[in-house]
Amino acid sequence: MMHAEEIFLHGDLFGHLKDERFSAQDAAEYLEVSMPTFRRYVQSGQVIPAEIVGRSQLFSGADLRKFKKSIYSPNLH
Repeated sequence: MMHAEEIFLHGDLFGHLKDERFSAQDAAEYLEVSMPTFRRYVQSGQVIPAEIVGRSQLFSGADLRKFKKSIYSPNLH
């Protein structure tokens, strides 16, 4: 059983990351999906890189948060 002091809100844990850029691996981990699933999201246009540096795609923390809310709350579209 969790104690009240162990309950954290999303902003408490990830608020500092809203303006950060995530690598594909970090973005998949944040979204709690596998890399193949994350790549499918990117290929289908559901997740769009905020920046491309060389061959690396970087993803906006704010965009990932919105997308995560949409996949875990499908009735809120």
